[in-house]
Formats: sequence, structure tokens, C-alpha cells
Amino acid sequence: MNKVLILMAERTGTGHKSAANAIEKHLVSLGCTVKQLNCFPLMGKIGVRMENCYIPLTTKHPGIWKISHGFTQIFTDVMHSWIYHRVKKNLLKEINDFQPDVIISVHCMFTKAVSRLLKKNHLNIPFLINVIDLVNPPKVWRDRRAQMSFVPTEPVKEQYLRLGFKPEQLLVSGFPIREDIVPPTTPKQIQDKVHILMVNPSINLKKNLAYVRELCQIDRAEITFVCGRDERLFKALTNEKHQNPQLAKIQVLGFVSNMPELLNWAHVLLTKAGPNMLLEGTRSGTAVVVTGHIPGQEAKNYQYITANRCGARCENPRKIRALLQDWIDRDVLPEYMQNALHAGGNDGAKMIADYIFGICQSNVL
Repeated sequence: MNKVLILMAERTGTGHKSAANAIEKHLVSLGCTVKQLNCFPLMGKIGVRMENCYIPLTTKHPGIWKISHGFTQIFTDVMHSWIYHRVKKNLLKEINDFQPDVIISVHCMFTKAVSRLLKKNHLNIPFLINVIDLVNPPKVWRDRRAQMSFVPTEPVKEQYLRLGFKPEQLLVSGFPIREDIVPPTTPKQIQDKVHILMVNPSINLKKNLAYVRELCQIDRAEITFVCGRDERLFKALTNEKHQNPQLAKIQVLGFVSNMPELLNWAHVLLTKAGPNMLLEGTRSGTAVVVTGHIPGQEAKNYQYITANRCGARCENPRKIRALLQDWIDRDVLPEYMQNALHAGGNDGAKMIADYIFGICQSNVL
């Protein structure tokens, strides 16, 4: 039985878990045994605290997050060495217990520390990295000791080649998106109402409220707002809805399990520049407005949307109503939704799984 160990995180955004799930599903269909391993708890209490701090830092204290992200960009090897010394004992035990044929990391913090661990312990296990940052991946993703780095786009591959990576170490795979986000066979049609789906569009609470107030003034808008696990945002929006009659038409949801259904309903997605959500939007044939970003790591991801002409960037709530009203008045939404279906790069899980399975088969032979 071929065994694959996927290194990921549960609580540092949804992208890592979603990517791991998408890859696992394809591997299982190929007959592999897969184990997803959240590496942060392997570092002990400090690792658990690091993981739990991600959402509060990025949403409530973005300035502190920007400083910490900048530190990892400048002192990348220091960060990897620090992680190695805290994760090595427990990770080695997990590897020895599971005996994987291949290890793949979908989290940037578990790259060089992992390859160093394998080398130090003379473990001849192929180590792969799935880079899940879309346009300008942080330096912590880079590890030339990895057998393969799966990158989402050609520009990222070109960036890595300029940094000294060998061509045979890089494969443009696209992004591993869950298969239940099914592309429509024909572009979506707009009838009377314009369906707007908002998925935590900003890390700033006041901005989120401002976006809602502006969009509720569009007569043809029908709005659903998904807060995810941000309980503070859910409470604030619910209170605002009760106090402001103009917001009566907005539907406020917390964590949802029917995102494919919501994306299928939506004509426009407003979301921050998390790569997973951007690509789920385009895969579903939805026009996208990038309305915010986590400082540092997501700053340039909007370029995927603008380059593919399937939406726009608007991080100013005071301008969002005019932007969408202009789209409606000029009837350009159908064009953006059609372009979204051709954006590409949102179906990488199968290619990654096929590559891993090929390694497993060659090892058997």
C-alpha cells in the first residue's frame, strides 16, 4: 500500500486544509493511504499558540502580523532552524510510525525544517512542496532540497528559476481546489437580481460593515455574507442588521458547509485576496472583486483576477457601490463571468496526486 504524508495546518486560514483535502481525495482514488498531519502541535505549546494566534493577529492586529511576516522574509533560515529544533522529535516519531513513501508539505513553515530532518536522519523519502501562494510566494516556501515544488503559475516558476531552482525541481500544477466546486457548463445568467456573495471581504471589521452598508443601497443586489469562524464579525453584522432597516435584505451566515452551492448562486464574489477563495470563485464562473488582503503574503494576489479580466480590485468601501453599479449599468458582468471560466490554474490536485502516485509506483518497481 502506497503511503503519503501531507503536512498541513488546521487553523492558519482555510487554504492549507482545503488543498490537503483536494490532494488526498485524488490520492485515495488512486489507492493510496493518506495521513494529514497538523505540524504546529508537534512543536508543543508554543506551536499550538502560534497556530491559534494566526486569525486574531491577521484580523485584529494586522500591524503586528506585518512585522512578524517581514521577519520571516528577512531571517528565513533562522525561522526554519527554530522550527526544526522544536518539531524534529515529534515529527520524526510520526514519520517512523507511519512509514510514508512520500511526504508533501502544503504549509510554508514546514519546508526546510522537514528536508533537514530527513537528511539528518538519513531518511530517503521523497519530499515535495505544494506552493499555495498565488503570485509572489513568501521566501519561506523556497527549499532547493525538495525533490519537487508544485507552483500555481508560470510567473512563479520563472521567479523560482531566477532564484537558482533547477527546471526539473518545478512543475506548474495550478492550485489544488476541491472538486465539489463544479464549473458551470455555460456562463451564468442574470435575471432580475444580481447575487452578491461576500466571504469575509476584509480583515478590518469596520471595513466589512462599510462594504455591507454601501452594497445594500444597490436596488438589484441580493446579498449573502459568510463570516466563517470570525464570531466577532458575525455578531457585529447581526447587530447592525437589527439596528439598520436598510440591511434587512442581507443574509448573514457563520461557518458554512455549502460553499459550492453559494458560489453556484453568486454572480459576484467579494473576498480578500486569499488564493483559495479567489480560485474557487473563478472555478465557479463568478466575477470577483478583491476587497482586502493580509499584509505581506496576499498583497499581489489580486493580479490573478485583473490579469484574467474576470473582476477588479477595490479595497475602498466608499467606491464599491459605484464599481458594481457601473458593472450592472454597462452589462459587463456576463463578460467577467465568462472570463472567469477560462482563468485556469484552479484544478491542480489531480496533477499533484498523479505525480505522487508515479513516485510510489517507481519505488515499488
